[in-house]
Amino acid sequence: MPMSLKTILFLATFVAACGGTLYHPLLGVIAYMMHYQMGLEQQWWAGGPVQSWGIRYSLTLAIFTFLGIILNRQKVRLGGRFLEPQEMLILVFVALVWICHLLNPSPDPQLGENPAEVKLTKVAIFLLMLTHVVTTQWRLNVMFWALVAGSLFLGYQAFTAPGWMFVGNRLDVIGGPDFRNSNALAAFLAACLPIIGIQFLVSGWKGRVLCAVSSGFTVNAIVLTRARGAVVGLASGLAVALLAAPKGKRMIILAGIALVAAAGYALTDPGFWERASTVTAAEEERDTSAQSRIDIWRGSLRMLSAHPLGIGPENFKRTIGDYAAEHAGRDAHNTYVLAYSELGLQGLLAFLFLAGNAGLLLRRIVKECKELPGEHGDRLRWYAYAVGLALSIYLACSLTLSTLYLEFPYWLLAMPICIWRALQNTKADLACASVPNRIAVARRSASGSGSVAVS
Repeated sequence: MPMSLKTILFLATFVAACGGTLYHPLLGVIAYMMHYQMGLEQQWWAGGPVQSWGIRYSLTLAIFTFLGIILNRQKVRLGGRFLEPQEMLILVFVALVWICHLLNPSPDPQLGENPAEVKLTKVAIFLLMLTHVVTTQWRLNVMFWALVAGSLFLGYQAFTAPGWMFVGNRLDVIGGPDFRNSNALAAFLAACLPIIGIQFLVSGWKGRVLCAVSSGFTVNAIVLTRARGAVVGLASGLAVALLAAPKGKRMIILAGIALVAAAGYALTDPGFWERASTVTAAEEERDTSAQSRIDIWRGSLRMLSAHPLGIGPENFKRTIGDYAAEHAGRDAHNTYVLAYSELGLQGLLAFLFLAGNAGLLLRRIVKECKELPGEHGDRLRWYAYAVGLALSIYLACSLTLSTLYLEFPYWLLAMPICIWRALQNTKADLACASVPNRIAVARRSASGSGSVAVS
């Protein structure tokens, strides 16, 4: 079968990315992130024509990234410890998922190509590469642009989506495997909005144009999903955005939020608001979907009472029928409910502790950024602010969505490590840069050419 020009260009780009990763691992990290967002296997120009070749794009990119890290290990800048506490917490959480699986194995090992414990292990491996590669301000900037570009791609795909991509008048089938339902797609895009916004603030006019276009398509895609969870998440993000706004920047942030909100409102229709209103509706006014979720959550409490240590990953659907018979085979539709049901109370606490520690690390970063001069501290403070908002939005969206075994939330939980290491490396760079200046000043003072005291 002859290949199209698009397929040939894609394969050439993929090969170049793999080869370039051996010289600069950041290229592999960014390529992996773009693959996750775009879902290359789902694109006709990447999946169809070469499907028989059996190429596993994410695995190939991960392998080349690992090799690139090994070959360039002298250039990897950790800024401190090899494993930060947040990284250790991620590994502990994955180990806990494995223990729950071994204690409560699924009766059907063919539930999916990637069982939860296997998928999270792969995610943890990528996260360790991410946090050991993205360790400077420049690399952070590139990583955030990858999310801006990915959101633009998904937003444009949503804008041009044919009718078959809508299920029940809701956009439901675009992007990578983790976005194969409207709620997960909306949660991802909603969490990317603050990152797009901060990139707008810290960029030149060309970057601002790209961010403006990306935000427009992103908001439109969220509206097309009609996801109630996104409404909850964005409302939570609004509160956090105003409470945690950097000093003197609240009006700028408020103006940006107002602009995006106005654009979003212009894109909505009565059907969107009718569905969104059921989030706070009384019991007699809720639609069937909203009411059934509450019934499932009540059943999950009975499940927890019977199995306080959890029923094992991916066992919720087959078990909920024992505690809410009319909802047999249904999903939890809540990350925290799923966590205590499948991983026990210890699983829920471990996940919450992981999220809480991410927040504490971001707070510490903001505090220490004040010690850096000029734009060095400002840029990192904005990045910490953006990740904090993205995380708060996604965690709020998780109240109506099962994200426990999705990949993106763990990216957000790992990004504070990247910013922390970038902060440490920035401090080291400034300290090194000041040494020659101090030596020069001392020499001028000793020769009588200057009278500046050296502190």
